[in-house]
Amino acid sequence: MTPTRRDVLIGTAALGLAAAGLAALPAGALAAPSDAPFDGAAWRRYADRFLRPDGRIVDTGNKDVSHSEGQGYGMLLAVAAGDRAAFDRMWSWTQRTLMVRDDGLVAWRWAPDGGVTDRNNASDGDMLIAWALLRAAELWKTEAYRTAAAAIVKALDAGVLVEHAGLTVLLPGRDGFRKGETLVLNPSYWIFPAIRAFAALPGGERWGRLTDAGLVLLSKARFGGFQLPPDWMALDAAGTVTVADGFRKQYGYDAVRVPLYLAWDGYRDPYYFRPYADLVAKFGGSAVPATVSLPGGTTTQVAASVGMLAVYRLACRLAGTGVDAGQAVTVPPLAANEDYYSTTLFHLSALAAQSLGIDP
Repeated sequence: MTPTRRDVLIGTAALGLAAAGLAALPAGALAAPSDAPFDGAAWRRYADRFLRPDGRIVDTGNKDVSHSEGQGYGMLLAVAAGDRAAFDRMWSWTQRTLMVRDDGLVAWRWAPDGGVTDRNNASDGDMLIAWALLRAAELWKTEAYRTAAAAIVKALDAGVLVEHAGLTVLLPGRDGFRKGETLVLNPSYWIFPAIRAFAALPGGERWGRLTDAGLVLLSKARFGGFQLPPDWMALDAAGTVTVADGFRKQYGYDAVRVPLYLAWDGYRDPYYFRPYADLVAKFGGSAVPATVSLPGGTTTQVAASVGMLAVYRLACRLAGTGVDAGQAVTVPPLAANEDYYSTTLFHLSALAAQSLGIDP
């Protein structure tokens, strides 16, 4: 896993839903309205675009590579749609192709012209895969999925959960994120609903402490006028949090997932969501920038994707600003050529909203 993982991925620029009739739609099928729930039809469109017959999810924004994150997201969406056949294809490809390490973690990146091109793990990818397996085990009453999930969780505990500055924290990958007495961390790797599921497993006490640490770090990792978390942060031995060196000093494509995961785990305190509502309000809801430099606050001319806007609409619903999120954020329908990451964020936002019982 390389330090600029999300930059690479971006490139240059609810359990138990009906499983019937999940054949692929023809290419070019009409996109769902921007406020549509995630359902079987949404899954069919997603699978038609991004799921290959062999079981790999394709990152169309990055030369059709595949990675552990994409496999995890795809598996989660297949469970939500009740599509066990697709789930099993993705899980089989993941085992066959990415589980090549000797520590139980998953190699994070595979390219069509080179196979596994980075054997380091990406901890969020491992977590997403394990969480999807737990959800599949619950839905389809299959103990083998639960056993596989527990093995990945155990490998994560051994390999990337570390004690630092009095906190239990998550290294983004096993290798490359220790800089002397300072750790480089990624706030968006705190996938709070997955962490809660892991904490409920036998021996899961450290995962409960990881949740606590994540909330502490998010309270410290507020930078610039909007008080946004950075994509990458540094935690020194004294517990001080700064924007990490060696990375783009920005809030953007990674950290946009922070409010998504908080919402998905049931957090409703406006404290966690107001920074994103403030960002939206500043730019009128439709011209929100994709990135904001930190701590300076300079914004990119690249606009937030449809998927990012879907996250912002969810955050605005929870921010307690008194402004209707439908008015605060304009979320267009997914375009026919919307890339993997934007489309995935769009659907994950719908799932998170559904879990809260609110409109997407």
